[in-house]
Amino acid sequence: MTSFLEKWSAKKSDKPKAGTRNAVETFRARVAEQKAYLAEFESDVAAFNKWRSTWFQRAPGGFGVTISRDSIDAGQGLNYVVVETTVQVAEFLDDLLQHANNDVSFQKALEENRSRRAALLNTAKAKTKAPAVKAAARKPALAKATEAKPVSGEVAAEKPKRGRKPKA
Repeated sequence: MTSFLEKWSAKKSDKPKAGTRNAVETFRARVAEQKAYLAEFESDVAAFNKWRSTWFQRAPGGFGVTISRDSIDAGQGLNYVVVETTVQVAEFLDDLLQHANNDVSFQKALEENRSRRAALLNTAKAKTKAPAVKAAARKPALAKATEAKPVSGEVAAEKPKRGRKPKA
């Protein structure tokens, strides 16, 4: 046992937490997901049914492409473009990825957006947990109110029990 601890204790570490990617890595993964959706759309236009997940939608004159589903922009208010072909959608996604990799201000905007979303999520979680905490706090009070004091057998027999009225 001691040789085991001596051998491995120097390599001790904390487990990585799920979802610890930074905002830029997450954005890269989302762009890759969008490119996969685009390839799926191009392969079978008629059968494509994942429009709710895509950043691109059919628009008059071609395709409208948003920069993620969040309210962020790529600078100077640019958060939506209309392009004519799927090739231009792919080109826009590639350029957006390059922008995310190289532009520090855009990376900062991604981090701020992630922080804002996390704060909203935590607020929502706190609101849903609050009633459960209040209910748990009330349970001991109800338990105290329902505790009965021991009553002697003679007194208990004299008092009528609550319940249904006797039939006449």
